[in-house]
Amino acid sequence: MKPFSPLYFIKENKARCILLMFMIFLSYGIYLGGLYITNPMDNWKVPLAYYEQIACVHPAASDDEEFTEYEAFKRELQQNEQVTVLELGLHNTLNWKTVMGFTSGSVTFAFQTPEDFRTYCDYMDIQCDFDAVRSGSIVMSERYARNLGLSVGDTIDKDYKDTIYDSYTLHALTQEEGYILYQIDNEPYDSQNLMILGNGISGQELYDIIYDVQSRHNVSVYDMLEQQIRPQFEIFEVIYGFVVIFLSMILAITIHAAFVGMYQRRSFEFAVYRAIGVARKRIIGKIIGELLLMDGITLLVGGAVFFLGLYLFNNMMLYPVGKYLCYFDPLALLGLVLCNAIVLIPLIVTRSRQLLRADICEY
Repeated sequence: MKPFSPLYFIKENKARCILLMFMIFLSYGIYLGGLYITNPMDNWKVPLAYYEQIACVHPAASDDEEFTEYEAFKRELQQNEQVTVLELGLHNTLNWKTVMGFTSGSVTFAFQTPEDFRTYCDYMDIQCDFDAVRSGSIVMSERYARNLGLSVGDTIDKDYKDTIYDSYTLHALTQEEGYILYQIDNEPYDSQNLMILGNGISGQELYDIIYDVQSRHNVSVYDMLEQQIRPQFEIFEVIYGFVVIFLSMILAITIHAAFVGMYQRRSFEFAVYRAIGVARKRIIGKIIGELLLMDGITLLVGGAVFFLGLYLFNNMMLYPVGKYLCYFDPLALLGLVLCNAIVLIPLIVTRSRQLLRADICEY
């Protein structure tokens, strides 16, 4: 193996390089922090995706004139063969516990009848035990139930939470990924809320139909869920940015100190390279190659170890209590890349300058 090969140096200095690569591996703590920070918003991805397939509408105000507008809007949509209109009831809300320790609200749909709930599930391709669903039922995802410590057959009423206005029983679970609650009212309740399903259409095509009818009637279309939810979690992303920079600088200083000691021992080696006329670009390329190879090996091997650990942590610790950490998020990846840049770029510059000044006459 040629001495100028980056792998040659690592092979000849295994112990030191392994220690340095372990220090670089600590940058995965930045990635893990990004997964924690984005977890609350990540849990809203499923309901946000649902609102691209359905639409919810309610009167713009509570006075008689607005109610008349709402009724006219509802009748016009009911006559449109491209959509199905479901009347919703008055819903309850149960908060779920995030991995960060605080609770978060969820999307809740209250259906008037079990048949309306089944129509919705067929449309959304949601599977559950429909034979168990009846008036007075609550249905939620299996993850949601584990998160709240509930099992099929449990009663949910004012004794469970004082914001529950009636008595319900958890009769069925779904296999959905998110935290979404469904209830079937004990008796029909006119909440003046509608759910609009498309017959062979969804997304913008569905909303275009609704907006067209809305232009003739003063009603409110609930299409701002993401705009309402995202600002609540943006502060976490700002804090994460400051944490990434702070921890990256600490890691960079620590790793830099370790590399200084190792490369000082190699001053004679680089002095010889300069004495025999090795080009500066080749010397710098050797330094860059060694550092990038160690970083690349760390990211690949360390990544395998990290994701295996995350998989075990999810399955052994989080999934049993109805929580999880996703394996990828763009913000977490950006934090990891930024950390590596803060560590490597100054290291490459300072080591190159140091070793290019090595003089054989000093030895």
